[in-house]
Amino acid sequence: MTKVIKEFHVKLITIFLCLISPAVMIINNGILGSLSQYWGTPFQPLFIVSNIICSYFFFSLKNWKIPSFFLLLLTSFNWYEFQIAHNIFALCFYFSCMYCLFINKRFLIYRYLYILSIVAYPYSILLGELISIFVLCCFHLQVLLYKNKLEKRNTLNKKTNT
Repeated sequence: MTKVIKEFHVKLITIFLCLISPAVMIINNGILGSLSQYWGTPFQPLFIVSNIICSYFFFSLKNWKIPSFFLLLLTSFNWYEFQIAHNIFALCFYFSCMYCLFINKRFLIYRYLYILSIVAYPYSILLGELISIFVLCCFHLQVLLYKNKLEKRNTLNKKTNT
C-alpha cells in the first residue's frame, strides 16, 4: 500500500510540474515563439528537468514509451543548434502522444481536445504547445485519479471479503 501511495504522489507532483513549468517560464521570461526557445534563457534548467521528469513519467506508463523517447530526443537536441532534428522529434512526440490517446479506451474527450490544439499551431506554436500540454496533463491526472479510486475500491473489497 505504501508503494502505491508514494507512486501516486510522485505522479501527481510530476503532472503538476509539467503543468506549471511552462507558466513559470512565460511569466518570468516573457512570451517566446515556442517552449523550446526557453532553452536560450535562464530557464533552460527548468525546461530540461521538467522534460526529463515528464519523459520518465511517460516511460513508467504502459503505452507511453515512444512519446517518452521522443521527448528525451527533442530535449537533447536543442532548438538553436539542431533545429531540423529538434523539430522532427517534436512532431514525432506530438503525433506519438496523439496515437497513445487514440489507443486508450477511456476518457475519449482528450483525444479530440488534443487534436483541436492543431488549430492553434498556425497562429502560435507556443499556444498550440500550451493547449497540448494542458490536455495531456488533464488526461494523465484523470487516469491517475481513476486508477487510484479503483485501487482503493479493490483494497476495501479485499478487506471486507476476509
